[in-house]
Amino acid sequence: LNMWLSCRRNVVRWVLCLASTASVSAFSSLLISSSQLPLWSRHQRPPVSKSTVCQLRAQSAVDSSVLKQQILAAAAPFGDPAIGVSDTAQDDIDGLVRQLEAQNPYPDAASTNSEKLGGTWRVRYSNAVPPSNGQFGPFVGEPFQVVDICAGTYQNRLRFLGGLIQVVLSADWAVRDESTWRVTFRNIGLNVSDKELPRISFPAGTSKTWCMTYTDEDTRVVRAGQDGGYSPSREMGLYDKESGLEKDAFLFFMTRE
Repeated sequence: LNMWLSCRRNVVRWVLCLASTASVSAFSSLLISSSQLPLWSRHQRPPVSKSTVCQLRAQSAVDSSVLKQQILAAAAPFGDPAIGVSDTAQDDIDGLVRQLEAQNPYPDAASTNSEKLGGTWRVRYSNAVPPSNGQFGPFVGEPFQVVDICAGTYQNRLRFLGGLIQVVLSADWAVRDESTWRVTFRNIGLNVSDKELPRISFPAGTSKTWCMTYTDEDTRVVRAGQDGGYSPSREMGLYDKESGLEKDAFLFFMTRE
């Protein structure tokens, strides 16, 4: 009996030893195999590839393109340019524009990237007072902004009868910061059949602030207001003296010609 018990104890020790050795071996194998895995496999966080980054950027570009289409669609029932836009539609357009502004690819368009502003732009929608919104008295024309970066000048041109008659406002600017110009209006005139009639100069201090809130290759958004400047139209009582005082009071949505 004693011999049998002794043998049994030896067998148990041998089994335990073998199990311990197997466990250590298995654990070591697990460590080795784990160390050979890529770092992201152990943390379940794969690295972001360059192609993924490009896809995300492309998605952002698609989003901005859709927003621009939605803005034009919201303004379309009121004409081109949009005139007499309802308060509800104005709120809808402003909401869409703010989403677009959040994706502004050139926040320094007034300074470092000012060349992006050059050229001819059609005003498609504005909540500004006439004639900035495209309306001149009872008539609605085709409103354009023509920016000459090299000369440091720009013109607002309101065309009627296919350009046979044009109201032309001329101005220049000073860079205030990376996204803002201080625009000074110099004179206004009338062109008939490409003949320029005598121009009328504005009083000193006739100016506005332009905030370049969105700029890309085919679209511009500008928010503008008196911001302490003088306005002959306001002084003559052509519109409410309390409107347009803030630097971003009026919204302009433009597309490149």
